[in-house]
Amino acid sequence: MNYKVVLIASISIFIIILIIVTLPWTLLFIGLKLQPNPEIPEIKYGEFPFRLTYSINGVTKVIEDTLICEYDGIGMNEGIGKYIKWKSHLASGKNNILLLNVDSPQGIALDETTIKQEIYFDPGPAWYYMNDTRLGSEYKHIYPDASFKEEYQDGRSAEGIIEKDELLEKYNIKLIGWEYTQPIINNFSTTKK
Repeated sequence: MNYKVVLIASISIFIIILIIVTLPWTLLFIGLKLQPNPEIPEIKYGEFPFRLTYSINGVTKVIEDTLICEYDGIGMNEGIGKYIKWKSHLASGKNNILLLNVDSPQGIALDETTIKQEIYFDPGPAWYYMNDTRLGSEYKHIYPDASFKEEYQDGRSAEGIIEKDELLEKYNIKLIGWEYTQPIINNFSTTKK
């Protein structure tokens, strides 16, 4: 008989702890789901040609490509609730506007811990080009700076901005010109199209 009492008490305590731990997240999820959906964009697809001119080791190079931006549905998070998701990719199929790729042979560190480093230029987020500024976000192109991504021996990675002076001093890269297509004029409504 004591065994049954202990078992029932243990199960009851487990259920109470489970409810205490999951209840806030469950209520948050239900609250987010009950929120009205954001207004849907009238224009859901756009192509934005660009041209980046830069020099590396004194040699001038030009990259011409097209940033393709697409509506990707509705997302939600506890910080802002429901929001429009956008995705983008380059027409060339490349992941980014790569300026310099430094891979170490056989995973040997380039410096103390870095095994891979990419220097690239970020053309900007899809929401900017599709004119989805309803959350109050502003965007300013990073030109004449660039971006970097590093991978380390221990599996970590880091991303950030490299300012133009460091870009020139450390990598002998100088961004010369950035020509891009301006954002579209887009309208948003609650009517699905």
